[in-house]
Amino acid sequence: MTYFHFLTKKAYKGKLSWIAICISLLVVFICLGFNIKNQHADTLKGMAESQISMDTKQMRIYQKHNRGVAPEVKSDLIVNKRILKAIHNKQWRRAYRTQIAVNSQILKSEKQVSGSDPEMTNSLKSESNLYRALSRLNIPQQSEESPATGISFLLYVEQWIAPILIVLTIVFICSQLHTKRFIGRLDKNSLLPITSTANVSCNIMTGWFISLALLLIILGLGFLAASIISGIGDTRYPFELFSKQLSYKIYIPQSQIILPTIVLRILSSFFVVTFIFFFAVLTKKTLTTLFFNMLLLIGTNLLTPFVEPISRIAQYLPTSYFNGVNILPNRMAHDASNYQINYNHGIEALMLWTVLFGIASYILQSIRQRQNH
Repeated sequence: MTYFHFLTKKAYKGKLSWIAICISLLVVFICLGFNIKNQHADTLKGMAESQISMDTKQMRIYQKHNRGVAPEVKSDLIVNKRILKAIHNKQWRRAYRTQIAVNSQILKSEKQVSGSDPEMTNSLKSESNLYRALSRLNIPQQSEESPATGISFLLYVEQWIAPILIVLTIVFICSQLHTKRFIGRLDKNSLLPITSTANVSCNIMTGWFISLALLLIILGLGFLAASIISGIGDTRYPFELFSKQLSYKIYIPQSQIILPTIVLRILSSFFVVTFIFFFAVLTKKTLTTLFFNMLLLIGTNLLTPFVEPISRIAQYLPTSYFNGVNILPNRMAHDASNYQINYNHGIEALMLWTVLFGIASYILQSIRQRQNH
């Protein structure tokens, strides 16, 4: 049995590893269930139904008090019923064009009023851009907050679950794997008849293999479950894009971000594994390794858009690129006010830091191996 197979088997047999994977899958499936339940919540269909209900209640109140119904309420009710009818008849383009016309009328009225709300204006422009993109495709709208089709749910998991949950699972599994070799100050693996290079390479490559298997299990099963229940989805479906020049969102086909997102996820997982191994060799303690990696990896990633000193140098930090779905459409760059955070810098940063921590691990392991001999 090779050293690589030995390490892989040790990780495979670990009960805690499977518990962590099962918890991750449970979270993904629970999110899928909520998304399926709320898949029409923030769509044009859901908003039209909500507005019709509200207008109907207002009309009843007016009639109860023997007052004439406001023309605006009648007009709004007619328009929303027209939109809902078009959606029920699968006349998507007609429904979108009707709402675009409504938004254009609101924007026109806003311009005529002094002190118009820029946030509302940008929101309406963004919404109209989405409906124009959907109108060109003539396909039904999906919920942005609760997507349920295979491709869109995969991107949802990548955006909201993977940056924390998958990283946390890798940290947990690899911290256990790479610190079990230590008994006090003694490194059992350094006593094996292999070189420091082989020792470090096998440990890191085992972690990489585990991380790839983990991605395949969690992302693959999530995508498969969503596809079986709600269909695969359309690769042309519009995805929001933040532009430095524009204050509102434009939309691109989600096919443009799928592969780059997966590339960033794989590279970020490789970096996480290498970083964990370095700390495991440095500290030799499971809890210390686990704590510091959670703090430095997940903590830095979450704080990047909000802490200005971190935002300024975020393009150089590998933790900035754990969320590929936020990198490709420039959401992270927009939130951090740093448009140097992009895909190309992400590839460079992740590869560079992975190599640096790999070299540091090799140097540290060589020193420890000499001390043990």
